[in-house]
Amino acid sequence: MGRTRVVQWGTGATGRLALRAVLDAPDLELVGVRVYDPAKVGCDAGELVGRASTGVAATDRLEHVLDSAADVVLYMGNVEKHPHTCLADMVALLESGADVITTGASFIDPAAVDPARGRELEAACRRGSSTFLGLGLFPGFWGEVVAPVLARLSYQCQEIVVRESLSYAGYPSREILVDVMGYGLPPDSTAPLLADPDRSGGAFVGTATVLAKALGTRVVAVQPFRDTRVTAAELTVAAGTIPAGTVGAMKIGVRADCGDVAIVVEHVTWMSPDVAPDWAGGEGYEIEFRGAPTMRCNLVLGTEGEDHSEMGCLATAMHAVHAIPTVRDARPGVMDLAEVSALS
Repeated sequence: MGRTRVVQWGTGATGRLALRAVLDAPDLELVGVRVYDPAKVGCDAGELVGRASTGVAATDRLEHVLDSAADVVLYMGNVEKHPHTCLADMVALLESGADVITTGASFIDPAAVDPARGRELEAACRRGSSTFLGLGLFPGFWGEVVAPVLARLSYQCQEIVVRESLSYAGYPSREILVDVMGYGLPPDSTAPLLADPDRSGGAFVGTATVLAKALGTRVVAVQPFRDTRVTAAELTVAAGTIPAGTVGAMKIGVRADCGDVAIVVEHVTWMSPDVAPDWAGGEGYEIEFRGAPTMRCNLVLGTEGEDHSEMGCLATAMHAVHAIPTVRDARPGVMDLAEVSALS
């Protein structure tokens, strides 16, 4: 069997790390790179990540990707800001016969966010005999993959809390932090995409539904939430300036009622720990089972001095890259992480 032909779609904070991993993997062959920055169009893929020339030029055209005859596309476009455009891209890719692995939060369980979206992806998979999988880190790994393993130790549980706590001071994308999340804007601004709790919760409802499925239950009701804290002082971060009097810390997520157990998924972030010291207890990932026995499990990515958000991007990229063989061997259709027993 020859090498798997891969297209890397998107070369942002996570995509460039996935691209580097694809180039370094002996069993993968890079056959295309889709970029959004006009300055990157025509650049050699190796140039984008500090590697030797590959002979693969970056493109901003879908038809060039379709012509590459890729086996799998690692789709890391901005699905939270442009979900409809990205959905159309992924449908076209699946219909062409390419498998798609995406790191978009709202695609962890597409049908849970929008049943019509789930049906459209399933139909595309049928037409192309292709497979779709949404994954990530949080969401897309911590709650969906690790929490079900911990549940093996539980006798009885009333509540499962899945949490990410992270400083965004080192995250460079102003588009994501301001336009999508609402950092640096007044707390009552309706401009950011995630200002509406129903929409911000949509990024995390997939974690609850996939975890519930893995536990043999189902979500019967969902309550989304979005809480913010305002910074008293102007902050200078990697994405620019956060003015005083604007959002400097945020907690978003969902509380899902599954009958006998509740699943809480929360994403806690800040630009400075001084903005919300009661939230900023330390960066990392936590799962808590409240029951018998009560359990708490923590994961910290990176060592002291490393940027934890960049390490999170690296972990997300590697989850996608490592999923390629499993997706290639899977049945056609939309998969979720409850169906995947192990990725190594």
